[in-house]
Amino acid sequence: MPGLRSGLLLILAERGTPRADAALETAAALAALGRPVAVLLKGPDLGDCPALATLRELGASLHACQSAMAAAGVTADALPPGVAPAGLVALLAERADWQLLLA
Repeated sequence: MPGLRSGLLLILAERGTPRADAALETAAALAALGRPVAVLLKGPDLGDCPALATLRELGASLHACQSAMAAAGVTADALPPGVAPAGLVALLAERADWQLLLA
């Protein structure tokens, strides 16, 4: 549909795989095109990386899964800059009409 501006919610369970790299690249491309993008770091790796820095610069909202944080013993003050704790249910509820990408 022309003019459709729904966003992309990327749920990233791991990094360093071709699938994760492709998902991060897709999210960055959409953000560069002006689409809203949100990323939920769901896996055990909640640290910063160049791809997250790029997404942050492009205006994507970055979140760390509260359950993953608890499992890894990570507190909110240990998250990378610009990454906020969030729950999966809240992110999904706020973005019900967005595309979902799992990697």
